[in-house]
Amino acid sequence: MTSRRLLRLAQFALVITLLAYLAINAGMAWMYVHVLTHPGCPSQPSQISDSPTPEELWLETPDGLHLRAWYYPSRNGAAIIAMGGMGGALGQNPPPVDFLIQKGFGVLQIDTRACARPAAVVTLGAKEAQDAAAGLSFLAERPEVKEIGVFGFSMGASAALHVAARHQQIAAVVAEGGYFNLGGDFVEPDSRVTVTRRVLLYSIAAAYWLQSGVNPWEVNPIEDIASISPRPVLLIYGETEAESGRALAQFAAAREPKALWIVPGGAHGSNHATSPGEYEHRVTEFFSAALSQ
Repeated sequence: MTSRRLLRLAQFALVITLLAYLAINAGMAWMYVHVLTHPGCPSQPSQISDSPTPEELWLETPDGLHLRAWYYPSRNGAAIIAMGGMGGALGQNPPPVDFLIQKGFGVLQIDTRACARPAAVVTLGAKEAQDAAAGLSFLAERPEVKEIGVFGFSMGASAALHVAARHQQIAAVVAEGGYFNLGGDFVEPDSRVTVTRRVLLYSIAAAYWLQSGVNPWEVNPIEDIASISPRPVLLIYGETEAESGRALAQFAAAREPKALWIVPGGAHGSNHATSPGEYEHRVTEFFSAALSQ
């Protein structure tokens, strides 16, 4: 066998190996994103203990979905739109709202798109901003509601910042545990990783784009947050998630009035459990001051 033929065989084997790697890589990315964007519709959420039975309604979103929501009517003239993570915000799901209901705030908890009619892809905060806008339209028609805020957790924080940046009717925002930019969150641009991991991260971003129809780099909370002033923003992060969420960078991008609370020992989804008294005090005082009549 000649050396030229051996070289061609080696090149062919290299190409086949590379194609196989890319195919496996793409398949892994696709499956990973599919889990995120198709989490399934959770079973019937349990109602919040020691709270009245909410009104159940179906919001029509700007893109034609019918989305379940629970509304606890306002007793103090202010109402909060609650936007959750992949599992939605109904019932006991974060963000926690029981203490706000007890203080007389109205609360509108909006469900996940996985439970919509028809069921839809969960877009990790992108199209969920449309769901928040539908909630805003509902609350704006309620005679007991004079001021409206939004309280988002995780991807719901992104939706909260986005809807507030575009709707002046949103008077205050609490955003907990959100990312700074969805594309950046996927690809970790400032991290020092191997080439193989970098390829996987970009494959994940591409798979999200294909499955959701949304360019992840256009889901950009760190840009949205700068447009909310002069309405106040409170950012909440657990100590273990503050760096990955770029808490300090988002706080720097926001304009006054603004506040940042990094919960000592807190983690994604556990900040309320870590420091319940201070958590409830900070959120209640923030909304009380921002939504006072």
